[in-house]
Amino acid sequence: MAPPGEGQRRIGENVRAARRSRGVSLEALAGLTGRSKGWLSKVENGHARLERRQDIAAIAEALAVSADSLLGEPAPEIRANGQMYNVAPLQRTLLDASPDDPPDIAARPLDVLGEEVAQADTALRAADHATAIRILGGTIGELCVHAATGDTPDRRTALQLLIQAYGSDGTCVLRQIGEINLAWIAGERARQAAELLDDVVWKAAAAFGRAHARSSANKPKGLMITPRIADEVEPSIGDDRFAHETYGMLRLSAALACAVQNDHRGAAEQAAEAATLADRDGERRGAWELFGPANVGVWRTSLAVEAGEAGKALSYADQVEPRNLSSHNRRAGLRLEKARAYAMLGKDSLAVQEMRHAEQLSAAQTHSNPFIRELVQDMLTRARREAGGRDLRGLAWRMNLI
Repeated sequence: MAPPGEGQRRIGENVRAARRSRGVSLEALAGLTGRSKGWLSKVENGHARLERRQDIAAIAEALAVSADSLLGEPAPEIRANGQMYNVAPLQRTLLDASPDDPPDIAARPLDVLGEEVAQADTALRAADHATAIRILGGTIGELCVHAATGDTPDRRTALQLLIQAYGSDGTCVLRQIGEINLAWIAGERARQAAELLDDVVWKAAAAFGRAHARSSANKPKGLMITPRIADEVEPSIGDDRFAHETYGMLRLSAALACAVQNDHRGAAEQAAEAATLADRDGERRGAWELFGPANVGVWRTSLAVEAGEAGKALSYADQVEPRNLSSHNRRAGLRLEKARAYAMLGKDSLAVQEMRHAEQLSAAQTHSNPFIRELVQDMLTRARREAGGRDLRGLAWRMNLI
């Protein structure tokens, strides 16, 4: 096994390697991306951070590589003090079974499986990734049996539970532990289940999971079509709360799709639409994907960071009541966006504090976030003692960066 930190390259180093392999000069890349040659040179040499999705997406497109290759691999899980995940059962289920091609196994009653999916969702909200993975690895296959062989009511219930298990829980937990390819497969399986169910709102729910199965910096098709899907589902939301929540989360996804295309005005408009609906409906414990004013505030914080508006991001964050975010992952997400905003303002010690709080809430999410990994590496390079001291070095060690 390589020593800790060996082979861990900065995003800028990946950009330089990709640019050279493509035979593209700095001048040419500057022209293709609309950024200066000097700035790109600083990025490649580790003197400037690549911290916005739109810039990474533009460079990836210009060099004809995936954004994943620039962002690099997530934090290795092979550390004496690190969490290891047994994804093999879930991997087999995702690869070898589907809603219309079930495994040859006995299936427990649907009410039992429904409780299992609820427990997986609860575990995920508590950032207990190992429990969520274990539950989903067994439950999804049994749900596929009901979806393929059950009568009409049971089949419908099984497909709805599969959309939750695949799309909401599966894609999220796999992304957060760095299993990007499996996350994408889970998103595809959710789409298959939704097609079989043939319900416009549930199709939209599956589309949300698929939209976030890959890094948004890749401009994945699943994310980029969310504005259209939100428009399509809008006439069907009526007074149904689940439909409202699905529609609201799609509008937030559409805002992110705009942001990675450097359309920050469009992003603000999409987010405002979601905020209006969230404010009207209020908070609801157990809301789908935690849709409500608090979660909209987290998204708006992130969108402001993407727009380079650190002060506005912190203002949005200050308006969020963490108690209304019944998920360690979303609370950690808010802390990580605040860390990015503080770093933009040169307030490294505050950024380190926020990252440490996020790590306590959801270590896997914090360690595998490519923007946070880049931020920690940048702080270590610039000022190993001044930028957080022991706390920063401890965080970097747990990320396998030193």
